[in-house]
Amino acid sequence: MIVPSDPKPSDAADAPPAYDGPSNGQATIAEKRARRAPGPTSSTLPSASSIRPRQQVPKSGWRSLQDGVGGILADVGLGSAQQRAAQEVRKTVTGLVHDLVRDQTLDSNVSCVGILESCSEACATHSINMSSLLQQPYIEGHTPLYWAIVKRPTDESEAASEAFELPPLIGALLTYSAPLKHTTIREARLACLHICDQWLYQSLRLYFGALVDKDRLLLGVDVPPDKITVGIAARHDAPFTVDFEIPDFQKRMRVSRDANISFISHARMWKIQFFVANGDYKLMDGHWAVRLGLRENSPSTNVAATYILEETISDTTPGESVKLELSGNLVPEENDYHMHIALPDAVQYPRSPFLTADGTLCGKLTVQITK
Repeated sequence: MIVPSDPKPSDAADAPPAYDGPSNGQATIAEKRARRAPGPTSSTLPSASSIRPRQQVPKSGWRSLQDGVGGILADVGLGSAQQRAAQEVRKTVTGLVHDLVRDQTLDSNVSCVGILESCSEACATHSINMSSLLQQPYIEGHTPLYWAIVKRPTDESEAASEAFELPPLIGALLTYSAPLKHTTIREARLACLHICDQWLYQSLRLYFGALVDKDRLLLGVDVPPDKITVGIAARHDAPFTVDFEIPDFQKRMRVSRDANISFISHARMWKIQFFVANGDYKLMDGHWAVRLGLRENSPSTNVAATYILEETISDTTPGESVKLELSGNLVPEENDYHMHIALPDAVQYPRSPFLTADGTLCGKLTVQITK
């Protein structure tokens, strides 16, 4: 530590050695070095330009670290004032969103839109990416959207409604989270599965776009979406039914070579896939077929299932029906454990008796879970 011996030296060159208690030899050496070294020409301190500053991260560097190290540095009081202000806004927004998804009621869901709009404006002012912020799993390992689905208050009128309108909070979170990451979409599906909410799952399915990109390009935006109606079984061990309608079935099969629908029932996420065989599954190449499977996060299941396709000769005269029966064990996302069966060849014909006048395939699936 440098300790000046004279509080008011008249000249910097006349100042005594500035070290505490040096030996005589050390003092002599220090004096010789001081005489050899060029000193300042006046009693003022050296200019800032003559002192090499410590290397510092430029302000632009703080901003580039805003969601990671920059946020931590702002927490401990480092970084620019803008960085610290942005970190405070980030904390406030995440706290408000946390409270919104935790304390949901039917009434609070209506007012949430204005709160999220204010959060969006604050984030924009401080150059915070709100979409990225909302898609981070910062609430007990999950995103706010997951908890908004899991903790949402249910409306008894939803189950009987054919309209699929998203609840206000979920719709607002999806809007301000756009563009959505694939992980966010998977989290939303997982949340629906965890609470066995088929109505909300179908609502989200329509929001995300039930058609793949090729089908959307092929069919356009005016084609009605696939319709799925899951019947409620009278007993937990009774079979359940699924009625489905797939518009422009033949066109989708010929161009996209498949058509997929999915639904939730009995704590499982199921999928029905119509596809064109390419020589696998012991099906003749080019034949149209249908398979039943389970999506991820569903338990493996033994089932006996029946597809029923009815001829649609006219609106008043029902035609004959074709039953396609299959049974076995299903394992989630395992192609080898899909159950598949070939469709009647007449499904491919022009004016097929199994299609409506506008080309919609209508059918029913009955599933019995076995032990």
